[in-house]
Amino acid sequence: IVEDPPHLGVILVNGIPAERFSQRDIIDGAVVYSHTSGEIGLQKKEDSFNLTLSDMSEEWTVGGNRVTGVRVQVTILPLDNQLPIVSVGEQFTVIEGEKNVITPSHLKASDRDTPNDDILCTIVVQSTSGYLENISPAPGSEKSRAGTSISAFTLKDIRLGHIYYVQSIHKGVEPVEDRLTFHCSDGINLSQRHFFPVVIIPANDEKPEIFMREFVVMEGMSLVIDIPILNGADVDIPADDLIFYITKPPKHGHIVNQLTNGTVLVNSFNLDDIKESSTILYEHDDSETKEDSFEIKLSDGKHSVVKTVLIMIIPVDDETPRMTINDGLEIEIGETKLINNKVLKATDLDSDDKSLTYILRYGPGQGLLQRRRPNGELENITI
Repeated sequence: IVEDPPHLGVILVNGIPAERFSQRDIIDGAVVYSHTSGEIGLQKKEDSFNLTLSDMSEEWTVGGNRVTGVRVQVTILPLDNQLPIVSVGEQFTVIEGEKNVITPSHLKASDRDTPNDDILCTIVVQSTSGYLENISPAPGSEKSRAGTSISAFTLKDIRLGHIYYVQSIHKGVEPVEDRLTFHCSDGINLSQRHFFPVVIIPANDEKPEIFMREFVVMEGMSLVIDIPILNGADVDIPADDLIFYITKPPKHGHIVNQLTNGTVLVNSFNLDDIKESSTILYEHDDSETKEDSFEIKLSDGKHSVVKTVLIMIIPVDDETPRMTINDGLEIEIGETKLINNKVLKATDLDSDDKSLTYILRYGPGQGLLQRRRPNGELENITI
């Protein structure tokens, strides 16, 4: 007869709860203790029940003493049959191009019949804009594994701050989010798949670019600097403010801002200044030059790029010829003397000197001028 029934289970005889059974039932294997209290966790538990022999039972003696009852001890051993429960917590963020540690506040898991530190999480779909790394040394090594992509990690690694997400793919692209898919296992039971989302905070990590064409301006004139001939771009998101700086000014002109009351020299201007109705000009100084240049730097506040802007000056024939040598002639009576560029020479700043023509206004009164023809003969020059 079962006097004090077990607390964590029931006595079954032929599969039916019972409060009494016979010796024959035990011999036939019909008496079973069934644990019914559910999950016991990691540690074993103890249960017990008392049996009393009825008056109809044969006398039972142990060591010469008559036994009327017995206490049965039951040891319940833990069984690993629970799935890990995974929880993705607070939003995980990382700055573009950098890395951040994954903590238990971002990801945690628990298992009633497995130590949490032993839970292993496996990445089944890797992230597309970065990777996970474990900065702790490999077993038997002192060298950090930072920089090496991993496909699995334990909850102990998370607890100790060893697991980082590295935002590695950002040059030429501007990712704003990422995610990986994983599940966790206690070695026997597997959790459902979970997403681990990553929010990527944009950073100024890209160099700006300068796009330009050769400037062409008439001598002494000005040229509007606008988008078709000078432009800048930056692929960062959100877009950075782009500013042009004149690091080496032109030698034969000036960069100016045309205002309603005149022009002022400038050493910097931003992209918006030349996008629509630009007031930024290159002014040529009207010197007899055929080319000019200036050096410009484009900055987004962190990165910069420098280029040289070439300027083609189209000459204008606006200069008069100038007499550079006019020493006169000293000649004896009856003598003939050659007039060359050592005694008479003219030049023109914006014309080829060989194209200059001398025009006689008055002829000599005491002699005459002659010109040697290609065949060597001399001919008189008359007015």
